[in-house]
Amino acid sequence: MNTASLLRGALAFCLASSLLASPALAADYGALRQANGGALAEQHRFLPTTEKAVILTFGGLSKAAPLQNILSYMQQEKLRGTFFVTEREIARNGGNIALIKSYGQELALGLTPLKEGRFEDYCAQLERLSQALTEKYGGHSNFVRIMSGGGELAVMQEAVSALGYTLIGQGLNVVQSKHKEAQCPAEVMPQIFGKWTTSLNAGEIVYMRTDFYVSDQLAAEMLKEIKEQKIDNIGYEESGSYKYNDSFYHTASLGDVAADLEAAYEQVLLDELPEEMQPEYGRDWVTEENFREAFFSRYIGAPEVSPDDRMLGFSRKEMAEADKTGLVKNAPEKTIFLTFDDWGQDESINKLLYVLKKHGVSGTFFVITRNMPNNPNLLRAIAESGNEIGSHTNNHVPMTRQDEHGKQVPVETEEEYREDVRSSYAKLLAVVGDMRLPSGRPALTRLIRPPTLAVSRTGCKTILNAGFTYIVNGSGSTEDYGAVSMQSLVGIMNRIAHDEKGRVRRGAILIMHMSSTAKLTPKALDILLTANDNLPEGHPGKFKVGLLGDYLTEGYDQRMKLAQP
Repeated sequence: MNTASLLRGALAFCLASSLLASPALAADYGALRQANGGALAEQHRFLPTTEKAVILTFGGLSKAAPLQNILSYMQQEKLRGTFFVTEREIARNGGNIALIKSYGQELALGLTPLKEGRFEDYCAQLERLSQALTEKYGGHSNFVRIMSGGGELAVMQEAVSALGYTLIGQGLNVVQSKHKEAQCPAEVMPQIFGKWTTSLNAGEIVYMRTDFYVSDQLAAEMLKEIKEQKIDNIGYEESGSYKYNDSFYHTASLGDVAADLEAAYEQVLLDELPEEMQPEYGRDWVTEENFREAFFSRYIGAPEVSPDDRMLGFSRKEMAEADKTGLVKNAPEKTIFLTFDDWGQDESINKLLYVLKKHGVSGTFFVITRNMPNNPNLLRAIAESGNEIGSHTNNHVPMTRQDEHGKQVPVETEEEYREDVRSSYAKLLAVVGDMRLPSGRPALTRLIRPPTLAVSRTGCKTILNAGFTYIVNGSGSTEDYGAVSMQSLVGIMNRIAHDEKGRVRRGAILIMHMSSTAKLTPKALDILLTANDNLPEGHPGKFKVGLLGDYLTEGYDQRMKLAQP
């Protein structure tokens, strides 16, 4: 541990314990700043965790009525949160702070910006605030929020870093100035969430000023609406009383989540990962001379991809030879594979994770990585649940598309596509590169699924030269994003998993989606897996579920014949 870490740790202990009076440290601020080396505290929109918790935080504690309404509702629903307190509020609104404490909620440090604030000023302010909260209210958590505009942000960030505190921002700011006179949640909810945000995220920090609205009831009503519409909907609802349903999210304080060390994780250190997982591993080995060998052995096709649809740059002979079964040829008897494309929100993906866990099976999640860094906790949760991760590219740009004349044409240049697939793996590696499946192998694979299942000669060469090992389409797309009914979707899943005689289609890869548009998929998959669980052992239609990464290993060749019983 370096000197800066020792100083920060010692000072944080002293502040929290109220063993140090304000003037005592003033002479040491310069040394503290020097030891900190100019480091700035990052403003967190979320905490890194896989705990099924949304973090509630509050500020603006000047009005008793709206605060009481919020606290009463939180007590009624057993909600937890963190309330940021400023020096001004300690001086003027001590009764409100005592009320928060009496409800068992968490207090934290609200840093007030100063017009010409210096590093020393902010250190002293945080020290006084810590001491006051400890002496008057029994303590606080070591989180800091900058409470309003003004002041030099970098100086405040430096002070927070030097004192060893964690700086908190928000993923969602509930209160916006244009809504000050709003009278009901219906006036506010569509504008703060928009059309496509179906839920909040695990570890996401929600912030609300309790004293902002003209209406004393609205803050509590907004909290109720957010819980019911954007948190409660994340859980998987099922009929009956399945006693292991732990899919529902709860709310928590910052301290609650920070204390859950099993769910917390740290940033992946790429230089500590094995060589074979590094982004540059295995690049540029495919040439025009060996392309046919590489492509035919490493391309798992799809029945719907044909010489006239979604193939570009191949000769007619090559297109005829390319795999169209979409089957894993070395799969054990009665084994199928469950795969999920795109990206989604906690509301859609958490339901899939629950259904897979309920039936004791795992799947392969092919992730579009463009928006994934905004919610890395969700990607960690996928891998933590025993599922493997593959790429669906960064921007979901297909290798080829049909133009207005019906001809296949490229969508991006070779260099653009190279950057697209390269960056997708790098983003996944930075979040789950350290994670391993129960079998011991890495959760992150070098499997990739092409957007729209389309393939081009140039694109496939680019993918293989970017370090990906297999290009995986599948034996059937459920097209669940457009499913018209539950019955029809379950029927499609069954037809992909079974042949016309009802026997398991050995090595079949089901293509499903994890986005909110595929809203029927979790329930349909649950129905499919429940029916399968209920079949007697030995039934020709009873399948097992495998993971692609266990079979598409180095040396696998898609040109082999399907394994026989």
